[in-house]
Amino acid sequence: MRSASTVVITFLVTFIISLSSAYLPPFGYRRQHINKTTYFSISKNLRAKESKPNEAVELNPVESKPNTPLIEPLEPFLPAADPSYAMRGEVGKEDFVVSRHGSPNENELSNENLFRILSIQCSDLEVNTLVWKCLGYRFDEENEKWKNDEVFPNWKEKFPIPPDLIGMQRIYSKEIDQPSLKANQQLVRSVPVDFKQSLKKHLRPLGFTGYKYAELTPNKTRRAQCANWLLFYREELFGFTLQELKERRRLKKEAEEASRRKAIEESGEDPEESWKPPVREVF
Repeated sequence: MRSASTVVITFLVTFIISLSSAYLPPFGYRRQHINKTTYFSISKNLRAKESKPNEAVELNPVESKPNTPLIEPLEPFLPAADPSYAMRGEVGKEDFVVSRHGSPNENELSNENLFRILSIQCSDLEVNTLVWKCLGYRFDEENEKWKNDEVFPNWKEKFPIPPDLIGMQRIYSKEIDQPSLKANQQLVRSVPVDFKQSLKKHLRPLGFTGYKYAELTPNKTRRAQCANWLLFYREELFGFTLQELKERRRLKKEAEEASRRKAIEESGEDPEESWKPPVREVF
């Protein structure tokens, strides 16, 4: 005979499993893309459908927009696997302002345009194209390729051809996605600490309040990182020559060193002792 403790444990495990199955949607639903209200609405209506199989039950009354996917699809995007897609894929056909040609301009870098990156109102290729232009790549229409003559030196050394910063194929295996991940990380490292919160500073008036953890996907995360870098570029690098940027950097370091010496004289403490993450500038 089984002991009393074994019976109690068996009962509790059975109860927990049955309780979980009553509230969780079936395997095909990805919970990370569903907010709390919608999540429990789906579960409630699925249970209603099971109890009344012959009656139509609305799956999601909270969000009843026609032709709108209940859950954000992240299916592989096969056209991006074609090496010519970066040169021939459509850009600038809808509301997002971007062109392959010429240097970046103020319209492309406006808050309204950058907000479209976060709200998925542009393609991954369009995001890449704008960042590539800001890094200094220039499109050669005649030869149908991106040239790197004007690319920031430090970035050009690592990426002589423009890298995919988003992961346009949306296939997240190590073999396919790792180059995009590494390039995106390199871009993030080039942003100084003072500009890490640029999204909230500049785009909050347009409705951006940040992402909830459950909403994040690799695509959304990298879009946000690209948009943040574009804001940093607009505020600190846009409109300056390479020599002007180097001179501004020199003057900034001199001012910081003078401020540090003054702080040591007044307090006896070195403010440099507080750790800051290293910045790997693009120029």
